[in-house]
Amino acid sequence: MKNERLMTMDPSRAAAAMLIAAVSLLGLSGCGRPGADWRQPHPSDQAAPAEADYIRPPRVTAVTADASGAVVVSGRSEPMVTVRLSSPGGEAHGSTAGPDGAWSVAAPASGDVREFGLSEVIGDRVVQSEGYVAVIPGGRPAAVLLRAGTGSIALAAADGALHLRTVDFDTGGGATVAGVAKPGAAIHLILDGVSAGDAHADTAGRFAITASVLMKPGDHQLVVETPTAADEAKVAVSAPAPISGLPFHATRLAGGWRIDWLTPGGSVQCTVILDEAERKP
Repeated sequence: MKNERLMTMDPSRAAAAMLIAAVSLLGLSGCGRPGADWRQPHPSDQAAPAEADYIRPPRVTAVTADASGAVVVSGRSEPMVTVRLSSPGGEAHGSTAGPDGAWSVAAPASGDVREFGLSEVIGDRVVQSEGYVAVIPGGRPAAVLLRAGTGSIALAAADGALHLRTVDFDTGGGATVAGVAKPGAAIHLILDGVSAGDAHADTAGRFAITASVLMKPGDHQLVVETPTAADEAKVAVSAPAPISGLPFHATRLAGGWRIDWLTPGGSVQCTVILDEAERKP
């Protein structure tokens, strides 16, 4: 049976819906916004090009939440290095990787969506990871890896079932749909009743499909299917409000969250996160 989630802006928050500037999103056009980005390391912190190929940036492999709401981010990096999560508001948490490169960093519970940059410290260098970790209070998934120019990844274990997890889009109508399925499964995307793309789940069971059909402002029906299963959601591409203060804006939706966030290049990208805890049969 298909599972449907209604992703519409909470009426009390509708006025806060964000305008998503066109960004580079697997073929989407970008628009620049000048200004420093807290997530970009100082040039002196970056590894020299000749050495960069020999350094493995940190990567997230799992995110879990305990009964108190604290979130534990786990992953892999170079062995015995300091790994840190840091936010634009100054919140920072760190840990030391083991001899095998495994690490875990705990962030205390919070009622707000938080965005962290992930890095590792090797000597006097700071090596940035891909994307930014958005921690969702009480969410399933507990966190999402926001990736500029491509689909975001819900950091939750795949159970072999087919699930829509995230939708990234811009005001030009381009979109990428991502989720999980059985590893190697062939996934087909239908957008508003029209065939819109195909992909195969990777060895971790994750997939991302760049839609060949545009998502203009308004409500849209998304369906992903395999020969044996299907999942669907309604996503509203809605009206704007500018980002101010923090370099992202999170809005609670009926069925999940929407995060509008500044990319390292200064453009704005929108990620809709479908909350697994609010699935409807």
